[in-house]
Amino acid sequence: MKNRLKNIMRIMFSNITTIIAGLVVAFIIPKIFSVTEYGYFRTFTLYATYIGFFSLGIIDGIVLKHGGEDYKDINKYKFRSYFIWYTIVHFFFTTIVIFSSLFIEGEYRYIFMLIGINIIALNFSGYFQQISQITQRFNEYSNRNILRSFFTIISVVIIYILYCLNLNINYKLYVTFILIINYALTIWYIFTYKDLVFGKHDSLKKVFKEVVTLVKVGFPLLFANLCSTLILTIDRQFVNVLFGNEEFALYAFAYNMVALVTVATTAISIVLYPTLKRTTKDTLKDYYSLLIITMLCFLFGSISIYFPIVIFTNWYLPDYIESLDVFRVILPSLVISSTITVVMHNYYKVLNDNLRYFRKSIVILIASIIINIIAYMIFKSVISISIASIITMLIWYFYIERYFVKNYNYRPVKNTTYMLLMIVVFYGTTSIANNYIGLILYLIIFITLTFLYYYSFLKTKFHLLKNN
Repeated sequence: MKNRLKNIMRIMFSNITTIIAGLVVAFIIPKIFSVTEYGYFRTFTLYATYIGFFSLGIIDGIVLKHGGEDYKDINKYKFRSYFIWYTIVHFFFTTIVIFSSLFIEGEYRYIFMLIGINIIALNFSGYFQQISQITQRFNEYSNRNILRSFFTIISVVIIYILYCLNLNINYKLYVTFILIINYALTIWYIFTYKDLVFGKHDSLKKVFKEVVTLVKVGFPLLFANLCSTLILTIDRQFVNVLFGNEEFALYAFAYNMVALVTVATTAISIVLYPTLKRTTKDTLKDYYSLLIITMLCFLFGSISIYFPIVIFTNWYLPDYIESLDVFRVILPSLVISSTITVVMHNYYKVLNDNLRYFRKSIVILIASIIINIIAYMIFKSVISISIASIITMLIWYFYIERYFVKNYNYRPVKNTTYMLLMIVVFYGTTSIANNYIGLILYLIIFITLTFLYYYSFLKTKFHLLKNN
């Protein structure tokens, strides 16, 4: 238990640096760029979220097959062959994406060319991050997080200085900095894990069948992850395609602020899978309810950040005030989606039930597309798309949760009523004109409800965990 807490705290510290860097990017980049330039930048980051698909599930198969192993027990000859095949796959897709971008006109040609260039850096880093995760070498992950945050802040400072010198600054310069940082970290990862990259390796022909097996095993998980990503981004995709670049910029700015809170959950997610992988089935059942409650309480406390962000945006970024309406609607969806992706999805992976999660995700993705189409056809507004998003999140939560109700005898009524009540409380307190009063009321009600619902439960559970 102490080691798990130590790992979480180590990653939480690195994520604090990520949050600081995120704050710098979230509030300085929009100040420097025009709304149009910011829209192009956010288009790049939107499509970059789909880059993981080009791994074909190889790393996901490795995670499922080797999850829970110690680093010293890894067959390094085999892993070197895995990496060679992984490299071949990525050079192939990088070439296709860059070549295809030449047939796109305008700014999107440049955007998709940079996405193609980014494929190798981002997915190679992801490959080694997953190895760090499954072998519980969390220092590597933490150190890279800290360094990435440091270089991100430096790059923003450089751009800000150029802006103050009245030089012509656009999104292309910042995206170039991002690519340089990504490749620098990838090179560092390769040297850190050089014994999994360089040296004698098993026959590529012999290992090819195993790589195909990894793809077969990992592709459902990859596709489930992609479906989860699409469910989380489908509203932004609709806005990006159906509305103008400036409308998308304002919508994306709201999600950028949501992402600041999401970073805080990454530490739990990174540590959770390898920890659960080494846990007995009976203990898994005991942990499930505790993890759901912990996530709900932590996240509903975290979204109180809405109030200071609104106050700051009104003062510092008046061009983005329209984003605050969207921000208010979508912020509670963070609680729902993070509980699904951090807790429920990790349970599906540990229980080796990825196909079930994949099928459920496909259903929700289709439902999400239908709900967004209906919202657009009736209202034709970005607010209607954001409302469709929160409806989708609720449906996703209840649908994914049914598995645990059935197999774990999990009783969801208390958690569900708490979640729905807190969403109502959030919308109620954020409708108050005075944000200072709204913040005070929200925190008072949040603390009161959390105490009434969970005090005795959490006290008992944490006492049991402490003694284990």
